[in-house]
Amino acid sequence: MVRKIGMAAFVLLVIVLVTRAAVAETREFLMVTGEPSWEAKPGEAPVTDRNRGPVKKIERYVFHPGFLVVNRGDKVVLKIHDIKGDKHIVTIPAFNVPETQILRGEEKTISFVANKAGIFEIKCTNHLDSHKEGPMVAYLYVVDKK
Repeated sequence: MVRKIGMAAFVLLVIVLVTRAAVAETREFLMVTGEPSWEAKPGEAPVTDRNRGPVKKIERYVFHPGFLVVNRGDKVVLKIHDIKGDKHIVTIPAFNVPETQILRGEEKTISFVANKAGIFEIKCTNHLDSHKEGPMVAYLYVVDKK
């Protein structure tokens, strides 16, 4: 009798674990915009900034965090708070997420289902290259859990 109860408990545990692994979850992230910068001190040599050449000052717009991990099938909810920059226009082309404009001080929510595995860009179309203090990009790693 004890052995049958133990076996039934084991089977129930396996069913719960397998079922839970197959269920997609909602993954919510708070992201903020940042703007790290560097400026040469008096007498310090300039640095090369990609296609702009030698410069004495560099600024870049970034997302924090810059790398997110979810499982394929998860609902992804990004709450993006613009604390640096007048405006950011955020899109996630791989998941057909339309452009969302976020003004300084605002927080906007972007939701979608991560329905394919791989590494995908979350990008600001307002800051695409070094001439616009970019590229402003974060990466979404969608794990294919089989």
